[in-house]
Amino acid sequence: MSIHILFYALFLSQIILISYYYPTQIIKRIDGVLKKFPPKDYPKLYPESLDNVITGKKRYQLLNQIILIIGLVLMGIYAVMSSDYEGNQKFAEGLPLMFGMIQFIPFMLLEISSFRQFKLMREANKSTSRTAGLSPRKLFDYVSPISVISAITLIFAYILFDLYIHNFIFTIDIIIKIITLCLVHALFIGLTIWQLTGKRLDPHQTIKDRSQQTEFSLNSMTSVSMFLSIFLIADSAVEVYQLGYLEIIINSIYFQVIAFFGIGSMLRTIRLDNIDFDVYKADKVAL
Repeated sequence: MSIHILFYALFLSQIILISYYYPTQIIKRIDGVLKKFPPKDYPKLYPESLDNVITGKKRYQLLNQIILIIGLVLMGIYAVMSSDYEGNQKFAEGLPLMFGMIQFIPFMLLEISSFRQFKLMREANKSTSRTAGLSPRKLFDYVSPISVISAITLIFAYILFDLYIHNFIFTIDIIIKIITLCLVHALFIGLTIWQLTGKRLDPHQTIKDRSQQTEFSLNSMTSVSMFLSIFLIADSAVEVYQLGYLEIIINSIYFQVIAFFGIGSMLRTIRLDNIDFDVYKADKVAL
């Protein structure tokens, strides 16, 4: 199979998966919440007006549609440039990576919007009662020790592999990759500590729902960590063994796997029918 045909298939998959399929599923989930749990019956779920929620949903949808069109245009540009692949190789190799970062912007904005919603919920929460788990939240209650050990092993495996193929010489490229890997995992460690010891963002969330969210978050970060190390190993091997034609394929696969273990895992794990929405109903007024 031609490398170009394989890339067309993978890049089209990346465009559809991240900028169409997952956004469509998220929009369906938002519409499902609005239909089943309206503001009249679940006022605590809506610290802002319903109009603001609908406007935010439409902006999210529009942004993904624009990015979807950009992706299709870039695919057309690649088709034109592929006739002179050698001359445009660097641009072509970076195409999935550059576009992948753009594709995740709507999801980042949605996450920021969620933090804002939770802040408004806390400000509006007048309840003086608080619920907390009696037992401490431990790492291995939520994620398998084997997964954590595998993630750590792969980090060191990447570093040793990169040093080995470069005759144990610390090049600028290796140093940058190691620093990047350390920063990413410092963020993961910080998020893990916060997940296990921090306060709830959502003041109404039940202990069960928080545990489910914590389990998803920790398993997702562990999976991303493992694949990041594998990606760096593959990237270094491609560079050293002069397999540049594979880099464009690896870059596209990378973002799709990240989306699968991040957004996809969230959609598969945290289902609406498993969330206790009764906590968002209005408080009963004592007579």
